[in-house]
Amino acid sequence: MLYKTVNESFNEFIVDRKDPLCIRCKVCERQCAYEVHRYIPEADCLTEDSGLCIGCRRCSALCPTGAITIKTNEESFKANASWSSAHIRNLYAQADTGGILLAAMGNPAKYPIYWDHLLLDASQVTNPSIDPLREPMELRTYLGRKPHSIEVVRDKKTNKPKLATTLSPQLKLEYPFIFSAMSYGALNLNAHRAMAAAAQELGTLYNTGEGGLHKDLYKYGKNVIVQVASGTMIASSMASSSASL
Repeated sequence: MLYKTVNESFNEFIVDRKDPLCIRCKVCERQCAYEVHRYIPEADCLTEDSGLCIGCRRCSALCPTGAITIKTNEESFKANASWSSAHIRNLYAQADTGGILLAAMGNPAKYPIYWDHLLLDASQVTNPSIDPLREPMELRTYLGRKPHSIEVVRDKKTNKPKLATTLSPQLKLEYPFIFSAMSYGALNLNAHRAMAAAAQELGTLYNTGEGGLHKDLYKYGKNVIVQVASGTMIASSMASSSASL
């Protein structure tokens, strides 16, 4: 009990319920998938376990009288340059549950997202700078191993320059982004079909994620990357030929 009492103070969120406003409709109990709220018939009251709250605010949004407010836990830890409050709280959560904390695609930490900081300034690629429509601007990107140097020779028949260096396969993206891996099981066929079609239309790549590739998506093979292992690196690309399917 002592461990549980100590651990409860490390919740990330606090459920603040104003009992005079509560009409005992129990909508908070019914809608919460994390079982934060519980109605006690003997006392005719609702109680909450803030340790289970993830801060989605669904209960406060659906409460008809505004009796619930989700607040950030202001209790702090001793300052430590090596261990932030988030690190310490996560350690307690993992010790309490025995599980590993996971996040969705991306990173929940404060690392920069470089795409959000890109500035496309057309005036720097045109001449004169006041005419941005005179010269084309493209975001085409090639993925693949690049040689340290290349050799260009002149073709004996056409007398035109040609590349003599053998390049490894290059994936051409019309825009510098791809559709991140989302498993077939997590979504559905219609969602995967939409992503594959969008990747083909945009000239970029779509990642199948786990669960294999449905035969209806074979026609998008040139714009598909197939993931063949659970939670690991993407194994191969079909950009060279959809016939490999």
